[in-house]
Amino acid sequence: MIKRKPQKISLDCPKHTFIIAETGSNWKCGTYAQDLKRAKDLIRVASKAGADAVKFQTYKPETVYVPRAGKSKYLSKNGINQDIYEIFEHLAMPYKMIPELAEYCKKCNIMFMSTPFSVTDARQVDPYVSVHKVASYEINHVRLLEFLASTKKPIIISTGASTYDEIDFAVGLMKKNKNQKIALMQCTAKYPASIESLNLMAIPQIKSRYNLPVGLSDHSVDPIIAPLVAIGIGATIIEKHFTLDRNLPGPDHSFALIPSELELMISSIRKAEQSRGNGKKEVLRDERELRYFATRALQATKDILKGERFQEGFNFDVLRPGSQSRGADARFLTMIQGQRSRRYIKVGHGILLSDRLD
Repeated sequence: MIKRKPQKISLDCPKHTFIIAETGSNWKCGTYAQDLKRAKDLIRVASKAGADAVKFQTYKPETVYVPRAGKSKYLSKNGINQDIYEIFEHLAMPYKMIPELAEYCKKCNIMFMSTPFSVTDARQVDPYVSVHKVASYEINHVRLLEFLASTKKPIIISTGASTYDEIDFAVGLMKKNKNQKIALMQCTAKYPASIESLNLMAIPQIKSRYNLPVGLSDHSVDPIIAPLVAIGIGATIIEKHFTLDRNLPGPDHSFALIPSELELMISSIRKAEQSRGNGKKEVLRDERELRYFATRALQATKDILKGERFQEGFNFDVLRPGSQSRGADARFLTMIQGQRSRRYIKVGHGILLSDRLD
């Protein structure tokens, strides 16, 4: 069993980006036993890669689409020509699988999540999650939002294909129902989404408008570009689809990361977090030795006798001291120029402000 130290979860911590590994429908492969095994395989992969949470989806076709909803052009392009209702019926996760997967996530030290698509789904999911997720196309689902708000748990809302009016509505409804623990996700609702369509600069705008944690639900196929740009401009949550094999049949495999790419994405994010530092512009420990060695100072270019006047270009200059004694910083040049020396100074040695005769 995978062992790693569980992280304290925060949706608004620049020092530790909350990473959600999204399975989508990629757990579905055959019988219940086969589906359960693949779902557990995905959980192990997400945990090994270092994700904070692994997310599934919980829905029933009758509470999502109308009967005879028709075929999706997007899915048809990917060789899936069934009616969308039939697809959802086939890919719906049995409710009885939820507690099994949640328990397995505990064993793997990774948070279990599942996006509900109806109030009934949310009631099934709620006992097993500590954070709820709202899919982009559910942002106006009034009853679902009301129920999720009533749980008082943090709510992450994706905003793909949404306007500010719609986001205003969702956020306002949450707050009206006395839930302030909200995070928003910039998202492009296309699968896959091109790099050019990601509109990542919406992240700081959304953050400023709502004063809430903001993340990125990334549907692009590249494992690094969008996540790193996103956290560089303020995202504190990253969600990304993953699969065991992109060639497997199903609607969510083709644009998902394979395990090695998921590991690369997460390790890159963790390194990027380390690069942020504390935000203060100061001399770092790693800079001290070369700062002393190479930053210019006032250094004697010949032996200077006691009482002799300091003359730039004659007996001293602005030079890098190397391993010689370091003089006053070069910006104090005019405070030394023309003054008399209080002491004998050897060639190469530094000239200090205290070396001036009053």
